Amino acid sequence: MNGPAATATTTADLALGRLVRGPAEVRRANGTEPRPIAMPPLRLLLAWGLGSLLVGTVVAGGIAFTRQGMDLWPVLLISILFAEVVGFTALLSARVVFPLFDRLPYTVNLGLQILTLFSGTLFGSAMILMSQPYFALARLRTVAMIVLVNAVLSVIVGIALRTYDSMRDQIERQYLALRQKEAMERELAIAREVQRELLPRACPRVPGLLLAGACRPAVGVGGDYYDYLQFSDERLGVVIADVAGKGIPAALLMAGLQASVRSLAGPSVEPGEVNHRLNEMLYRSTSTARYATLFYALYDARRRHLSYSNAGHFPPLHLCSEGVVRLTADGIPLGLMEDARYGQGQRDLSPGDLLALYTDGIVEAPDGSGTEFGEDRLVETLQRHRHRDLDEMVVQVLQELERWTGGGEAHDDATLVLIRAT
Repeated sequence: MNGPAATATTTADLALGRLVRGPAEVRRANGTEPRPIAMPPLRLLLAWGLGSLLVGTVVAGGIAFTRQGMDLWPVLLISILFAEVVGFTALLSARVVFPLFDRLPYTVNLGLQILTLFSGTLFGSAMILMSQPYFALARLRTVAMIVLVNAVLSVIVGIALRTYDSMRDQIERQYLALRQKEAMERELAIAREVQRELLPRACPRVPGLLLAGACRPAVGVGGDYYDYLQFSDERLGVVIADVAGKGIPAALLMAGLQASVRSLAGPSVEPGEVNHRLNEMLYRSTSTARYATLFYALYDARRRHLSYSNAGHFPPLHLCSEGVVRLTADGIPLGLMEDARYGQGQRDLSPGDLLALYTDGIVEAPDGSGTEFGEDRLVETLQRHRHRDLDEMVVQVLQELERWTGGGEAHDDATLVLIRAT
């Protein structure tokens, strides 16, 4: 079919399609994102009118065929008006009155809904009967039956409409929550990719040292980080840090802290001075609620000498011929006090020595009963796999940690860096 008739048909089809199609169809037709669609007022009025006409016709027809000699027109007129009373009462009660009862207990809420519908129907019926007083008095039993039927219909329709509205609102809320969750997941994916790019892609080559490290965020992105700063072939800086908190805020602060470390550290800057400068920077740029623990070490390959400073971080473990030595040189976390001072420690690394740097997500990971993984279990795991390649050792420790926690959701970011002297 061509010409104006085809155009009119197409326009009508499109208009009808907008009324009856759901969110997915609207999205496919228009190329837009789906959104919750409320019932259009025109469609609602059309449905109500057709329903009212149908109810009125059925009631009037039934009465006309069961009551011989009865005048059909008054019965039909009153039935249609009564059906309209049912529709208006149900619609106004469900959309305007019932939301006021939402905070009441269920039984009280239901009782008030039924009472509202009954009273609204009876009041509307009384107003209609006042327009047809002679017929109402002549057919009192018939009118009473119609009023009773309409009151019951009003209760059924009103409660059904309220249930529909509640289900629709719940679906819309769930839909919006799903969209927000999808948007958050996209943002987390982007942040995760950015954070992955900030971590070392490869371990530097330093005479007499082998290195391996891994970072496992608890919620996709986190506040843990480690880094290697290769100042020359024989001088290497190693840093591991844990920013307070998890998620995107901690990841943002971590990225800023990493940039600051790279700008402040140098081959001739002592680790204690690096921590001192980092503390001043972090204190001035963030609130005291935002702080970080950090361990920074500077290794000199010519002397096989390690100097380090610890700003409130878990002491790294030096597994050597002396046993297990904890690298403390304690200082408070960065960003808490402006004039904080940081000490400095010294260690010599002999061939075969192993240095383990880690965050609290390793030693504080709980099992099902709440028992933490602990430093002793970490040392035992390192000793048991000490003959392995460093990358394999990192994997073994993380697998042991996962078995300990039962494979559930990690309670905190977990980072581990291993250094072996050769």
